[in-house]
Amino acid sequence: MYKVILKHASKYLGGSLIASLTALIMTKYYTFVFSPEEYGILALYLIMFTYIKTFVSLNMDTGSVRFYFDYRTTKRDEYLSTIFWFITFIALIILILGLYFRNPISSWIAPNSKNIYLITLLTGIASVYVSFFTGVLYNEHKSTSVLKHTLFQTFINHLSSFIFISFFHLGILGRMSGQGLGYTLNVFTLVREFYRDNLFKLRLTFNKAMASETFMLALPTIIASFQTIIFVYLDRVFIKYYMGDASVGIYTLGYMLGQGLSLIYEAVSQAILPKVFNDMNEHYEQAVIELESFSYKYYAGLVIITVIISLLSPLIVNVFSNENYSEASMVMPFIMAGFMIGGFYKIPSMILGYKKIVWFYPFLSFFAFGMNAIFNWLFIPLYGIVGAAFASFIGLFLYSYIVQILSFKFFTFKYKLAIHSIYLSVFLVVWYFFSLELL
Repeated sequence: MYKVILKHASKYLGGSLIASLTALIMTKYYTFVFSPEEYGILALYLIMFTYIKTFVSLNMDTGSVRFYFDYRTTKRDEYLSTIFWFITFIALIILILGLYFRNPISSWIAPNSKNIYLITLLTGIASVYVSFFTGVLYNEHKSTSVLKHTLFQTFINHLSSFIFISFFHLGILGRMSGQGLGYTLNVFTLVREFYRDNLFKLRLTFNKAMASETFMLALPTIIASFQTIIFVYLDRVFIKYYMGDASVGIYTLGYMLGQGLSLIYEAVSQAILPKVFNDMNEHYEQAVIELESFSYKYYAGLVIITVIISLLSPLIVNVFSNENYSEASMVMPFIMAGFMIGGFYKIPSMILGYKKIVWFYPFLSFFAFGMNAIFNWLFIPLYGIVGAAFASFIGLFLYSYIVQILSFKFFTFKYKLAIHSIYLSVFLVVWYFFSLELL
């Protein structure tokens, strides 16, 4: 497993780190040219981008991973073509609905922002196709290709944004146009590589059975994803309502910097998932033992990284923004703690995914992130953006802990004891620091 991680996760992480470092460097520029109020409006359009991406994909791009290995050697092109046309059909529906609701949504986010709305809508659709093709590259362990496309998209994204903002003075429209251009051009480069290397040849075929089995497997996570984005991003909505766009901008900066931790566990997860599924098909018991052994080091690593970066939060915010955003340093540690604990559930979710135990995700999302929304509603008027950050931690904590508990029957008693101890310790530490913020 460690060889796989070193070989592939290093490239996945390398690409993500370069993309994130570039984004951080450009954040210095964006926070310079945009006031906190403008940055808050930009943040709301980035949330809209996430909504569009989730609605179009319906998690079919990631849900297809489980069945991909079943059809890989026999009906790969037919299966991938089916998923492709399914996504395209949904994309057309979302595009029509998006155009219909263009006026009320764009007016709520910011007056006279219809063009920004349209660019965001089209970018969200393009991002699903990037995710679809990149997912196949992950499954085929084409880490070099993933790295190449990540770097290409990052370069186009931020360079074009800089040009649109600095030379054409397009403001937020320039930033969203740069992101849209990055995704759109990356779709074309991915298609070109897939045909050149015979990774996938699109066919005019749609297998109802394949689409149905993938949709039914993905359905719980589809519902869970909808609930997650509806509840999780309510913090920005509540902050806008109670505190205004400037606070949205400051909170979003802290959230974005703290969310950077997810790059590490996403890279590790993408690297080992194909190996874990293959190993479980061949030697299930041995694969579980190996996964459990790896998990202890993985959890310890995330904790150490979280502590170090949390201590450096004021310095990080100062380096990548300016004094107008200084309050973001109070948000970062709580967001990082949430994403750290969220990263923990990647291990048990592999076992549950292999066993096709996915029925609980909609109920869990509704409970965990519903609690997140409730605490946002209660805490933001009292504690401001720090209250929102703590509410985010609670939601991710509940979600991750319950996933762990549901997977316990597949792990040893030692693992169960370690998980209970780790989660209790993390919660007490985070609660202690939240209490200090309230003094």
